[in-house]
Amino acid sequence: MARKIVWTVVFVFITLCSLCSVVAAEETAPDWIYDTEWTVRGVSVSADGAQVAVGGDDGKVILLGPDGEVLWEENARAKVNSVSIAPNGSAVGAASSDNRVYLYEINGEKRWSYLLPGRGFSIAVANDGAYVAAGSSDDRVYLFDEDGEVLWKYKSGDDLLCTAITPDGSRIAAGSADNQVYLFEKSGTLLWSKAIFGDVLEVSLSPDGGYIAAGTSEGMVYLFSAEGELLWEARAGGSVTSVSMIEDARNVAIGSLDRSFAILDRDGETLTTREAEAAVRAVALSSDGRNLIIGDNDGVVQGYTLATAEPPETHTEVPTVATPETTAKTGALEVFSDPAGAAIYIDNLLVGKTPVTVPDHAPGNYTISLELEGYEPWSGEFQVQAGTTTTVNGTLTQLPETTQTRAGMPLPVMALLGTALAAVAIGLKKRY
Repeated sequence: MARKIVWTVVFVFITLCSLCSVVAAEETAPDWIYDTEWTVRGVSVSADGAQVAVGGDDGKVILLGPDGEVLWEENARAKVNSVSIAPNGSAVGAASSDNRVYLYEINGEKRWSYLLPGRGFSIAVANDGAYVAAGSSDDRVYLFDEDGEVLWKYKSGDDLLCTAITPDGSRIAAGSADNQVYLFEKSGTLLWSKAIFGDVLEVSLSPDGGYIAAGTSEGMVYLFSAEGELLWEARAGGSVTSVSMIEDARNVAIGSLDRSFAILDRDGETLTTREAEAAVRAVALSSDGRNLIIGDNDGVVQGYTLATAEPPETHTEVPTVATPETTAKTGALEVFSDPAGAAIYIDNLLVGKTPVTVPDHAPGNYTISLELEGYEPWSGEFQVQAGTTTTVNGTLTQLPETTQTRAGMPLPVMALLGTALAAVAIGLKKRY
């Protein structure tokens, strides 16, 4: 009898373990996968999770259905840095390095496009495309109406890297390479700005406008109230390239260059964290928190259905994001230029200006590019190793200026005048 009980207990234990394994697999495995074969720069999902917008280095704006099937795609003239789908699934926006922002109807027909003075870094679309917020390398945040007319623009202290907007367009958030988070009213009135640690790579507004989340190049995540009060800050494993949250900030999703993504609760505690196959460039949560979309550096887009959008009743045993590590898993890049002040791009991602130290990079090879007005672009390949800092020194070559004569007249003009005088002289000679 005792032996029978023991075998029964063993059987139950094995069965429970098997069931737990199945649940874990179901939670980890994505519902669908779509491969763009190019680095994904932005993803966005409608409130009901039925439509997903994708943009990346292939220069395409793609709309996917609920199972990851392609509904349509449109071409921009350069890489697409950001996409946004209206929460009610009525319109799709895109910002591109071709210096344009685009707004499409949900069927893929272009409603309008606008030529910016600089590269389009970010876009955020309100319901029905009634309002569109965009950020550009000209340091400005723009607000457009449904017809593409500029309602207002605001100049920050550096490249305007990210924007967010509430579904009704009543609040607009923005983040800049000047290390500032901004919150505006629909009228363009600046409500507040807050300095944080690192270039602000992404911002997110809760649908009710009550919370603002921000992620930075220094691997920090921040949550502010609508009044600008800092509620919490946490550190991720690498530069936080993307943040997205649901109503009341119950869930905050973050994506990081350390090849991971996580979901935090309103208190900044980790609900779940996963490793990805490549650096995570973009994350998006549906407003009900049931759908999570991930886009990565290898061009893969994944769609997940989350078991619940609600946080657990207690968080006493849930670890925070700042988990101590016994061994270094990342390295750093220390970037200098001569002259200083050059914009730094790591694998085409703007991370700041020289001189700067960029921490928390996964080991591997990276392309470092430097750009400074009046100088030729500079780039090189560098390797990052775990636990070490790789130093990059770029010497920029000044672009040639138009050669001047002693009198200050450009040589091409002198040449034209000389040709004209010679022609007159020949004409006079023939005449006389």
